[in-house]
Amino acid sequence: MSAGFVVAVDGPAGSGKSTVSDQVAAALGFVKVNTGALYRCIALAGQRAGLSPDDELEMGAVARRIEIHFDGDRVFLDGEDVSQSIRAPEISSFASISSALGSVRSAILEEQRRLGRQEPGAVLEGRDIGTVVFPDADLKVFLTASPQERARRRHEQLKAQGEHHDLAELLEQIIARDARDRSRSEAPLVQAKDARELVTDGLTIDQVVDLIVSWAQEEQDP
Repeated sequence: MSAGFVVAVDGPAGSGKSTVSDQVAAALGFVKVNTGALYRCIALAGQRAGLSPDDELEMGAVARRIEIHFDGDRVFLDGEDVSQSIRAPEISSFASISSALGSVRSAILEEQRRLGRQEPGAVLEGRDIGTVVFPDADLKVFLTASPQERARRRHEQLKAQGEHHDLAELLEQIIARDARDRSRSEAPLVQAKDARELVTDGLTIDQVVDLIVSWAQEEQDP
């Protein structure tokens, strides 16, 4: 693989972007950049400060002030390991609103691009990687699944972590978040015209990963 190869993995909440991107990056020997974790860290900091998720001025200030760094799969906010805290449903809901703010997105856009330019390549996952952050990505994948399937996966994930949530409520949250993410004025969730759509209902993680890896190899060695 040549230096600077960028794989953009976009898709709605709960589509498996993080798990799949981790394994794709490992298979290709690339760096994995979880851009969603950046927004979740900002959301967590905002919630802890008692802010409203739609406060343009204050949330933008939070995004510029905090320090975020990654150590493998672990995410640190101002030196604190928040890898589990940022996965809480209430933080996901907060982030869905705060991440739509122009002040927040502009504050971390260059950081996303810096992280994605690492050699020999990088896999970035989010909701606007292929449309805004890296519109010239070498491979764009739009990973999705039905709301029901995504709710089921999220329910199982939380259950494995010892957290118990109502499946119907999780489904409602996912449907509501889809609507917010697709209708927001700043970087809405849309599939890039040149992205390859991958619907994962009925597919195993290994099948999804193998397919994306094969696509990356095709793009690198046409």
